[in-house]
Amino acid sequence: MKNQIKKGSNSQKGVALLVAMITLLLISGVAIAMIVASGAESSINGNYRSSSSAYYAALAGLEEGRGRLLPTSSNTIAGVSNIPTFGNIMTATQVVYIGNPDTAAGETLAGITTTYPDTEYDAEFGSGKLAAASKGAMIQSLSGTNSSNVPGPMFKWVRINPVTEFALKMDVDNNGTLDQASVLYYETANTPPSLTLAASSTAYEVLEVTTLAVLPNGTEKLMQYLVTPQVYGLNFPSALTLAGSVGSYVGANSNPYKMNGQDGSGSAPAVPGCSTNPATVKDAIGVSAASDAAIVTAGIPSNRKGNYTGATGNTPDVAAVTMPSSYSSPTALDQLIQNIKQNAVMIPNPPNPPNYNNSGTTYTFGQPGWPAMSASNPQTVYVDGSFDLGPNTGYGLLVVTGNFQYHGNSGWNGIILVVGDGTTTFIGNGGGSGQFDGAIVVATTRDSLGNQLSNFGTVNYDISGGGGNGVYYNSCWIQQAQRPPTYKVLSFREIQYTD
Repeated sequence: MKNQIKKGSNSQKGVALLVAMITLLLISGVAIAMIVASGAESSINGNYRSSSSAYYAALAGLEEGRGRLLPTSSNTIAGVSNIPTFGNIMTATQVVYIGNPDTAAGETLAGITTTYPDTEYDAEFGSGKLAAASKGAMIQSLSGTNSSNVPGPMFKWVRINPVTEFALKMDVDNNGTLDQASVLYYETANTPPSLTLAASSTAYEVLEVTTLAVLPNGTEKLMQYLVTPQVYGLNFPSALTLAGSVGSYVGANSNPYKMNGQDGSGSAPAVPGCSTNPATVKDAIGVSAASDAAIVTAGIPSNRKGNYTGATGNTPDVAAVTMPSSYSSPTALDQLIQNIKQNAVMIPNPPNPPNYNNSGTTYTFGQPGWPAMSASNPQTVYVDGSFDLGPNTGYGLLVVTGNFQYHGNSGWNGIILVVGDGTTTFIGNGGGSGQFDGAIVVATTRDSLGNQLSNFGTVNYDISGGGGNGVYYNSCWIQQAQRPPTYKVLSFREIQYTD
């Protein structure tokens, strides 16, 4: 009996040892798995950080290229190398690079595309096309090491060029072939806007912005935008356009005051890279209906009717015109105004709430918050209320949602849109030498509470004083006032890079 008891005890001790060994083995396995998982997680995190860093470095390159295309940028490349001034186009074979060499690593601006070849261009346009392309001088990036010795984004180059059907592998005109010679445009008059091969006053060239980022650990990102200028597409049938019914028109009584629809007929400052065309003749005053033309004609002093000249050849030249689509109705004009508002210096700031009539408040040229402007630095200004230009000259695109008041020595080069209350008034006695070059539109789009009307309301135009030197149609200043506030992105993609 005693021997049997000892035998069972020894058997149990062996089992306990086996269980302990198995448990230790399991714990060791779990510990090893945790160590391996931790290493894999660290590796994944490291790869993610590198990929993200390269992504944002490449994005910085894309944004530098897109931003510097703007003629309003303080570091614009418009007019530099192969990049044309706004209103002109790049040809299909033109290419421009912005280089961002790491000079501390011995890289040079001239050699950056040799060290980091651009293989994507030939992949899109065809073998040997980059070698045959017309390349502008390499432009230095703004993203180098700053004054605090902090390095900027580590992209190597940005390429800017137009695109073709062949490059996009897209038969835009559906003729069965992929054109290699013609650049593509973005036609804003289409609904919805779309790509086209046809140039027009409402179509704007599509540009490709491509960038390569390379980190010190070798991580690479090649990314690309397709961009086109964000423009308002404004065109004008007359030097002065009165949309909707005319309540009253009181013309200036001085002889120097004229309204002329011939392009460039005034004495505006020249716009670099743009020439007016005297063969282009618009109406002096355009209205919505023949009955409104009669009201305007009756309001012009009898001895000044010869001062209103334009397309009809009659004096005064006042005609019913077809309103452009952008201001064919209060809804269309309000949409245009909202687009302008998003890219303008706004007075007041912060802006008033929607459906608010602020015409009882008058703002003045040069008040706090008013932007500095000149012939070489036109601005886009949105005045939510009435505005008194005073004896000053402005430049650019001006929107006034209340009454627009000006003086004999007032002037403006560009576009003026008087909407909302739609009243323009000359203040003060006597004349002056101020003049308006470009185009003016006056329309009443809202009621007394600030609510949008379904149809244009009544407009009034009163220049019963001397009036200055008048209003002159000028296509260059119309174009200059619509310089793009941004280049909008039509598409974005990441590309596999092979060097």
